[in-house]
Amino acid sequence: MEFSSYLTFALVSAAQSATPGPSTLLLVNNSLTFGWCRALAALSGDLLAIALLAIFSAIGLGALLVAYPAVFLALRLAGAFYIIWLGWGQLRSSSPKKAAAVMNMADGGAGLLVWLRSFGVGISNPKAVLFFAALFPQFVPAGSGPSILALLVSTFVGVKLVVLAGYALGARHIARLLRQPEHAKRGRILTGIILLIFGGLMIWSALTGS
Repeated sequence: MEFSSYLTFALVSAAQSATPGPSTLLLVNNSLTFGWCRALAALSGDLLAIALLAIFSAIGLGALLVAYPAVFLALRLAGAFYIIWLGWGQLRSSSPKKAAAVMNMADGGAGLLVWLRSFGVGISNPKAVLFFAALFPQFVPAGSGPSILALLVSTFVGVKLVVLAGYALGARHIARLLRQPEHAKRGRILTGIILLIFGGLMIWSALTGS
């Protein structure tokens, strides 16, 4: 694989990773709620999900989803409703009792739950399988072995880690403002509303075939 092709792939990966979406929003929210260190630890769940989707694409799942559109539609709707469920949870946590429970979670741990949410958001977008199915053939030379594919998958995950780490670190600059109860409540409400919008758009996209 030529270095110029590899560099192009890395740039495409960075552009895709930098595009705001549910994963980015959840990461920033985790950074503000639990601190950037815990947010980056939870990010490993999203990165694992992305790696699995890329591997599934490489072994032919993308072609399978195209061949069975009903299955693809069901997966897309399931992912959309999961995002909506997370958004509704953020709106509910804006109440004083729920907000206190969130802060207790931040103080006491519950890291597994945060990690599972990150993994769930990452794995809930089956369109990523088709994205990788369209992307990989552009950069995998004919007759190349699995090592090239492994390089591309690891590169995409690494680039996504760097890009999203930037989001997490950037969130520290507004964390002091959001520590005030009234601002924290508004932040959770805004996060919930945006997640609901994302989920609604995902449902619309799935039902209209876009």
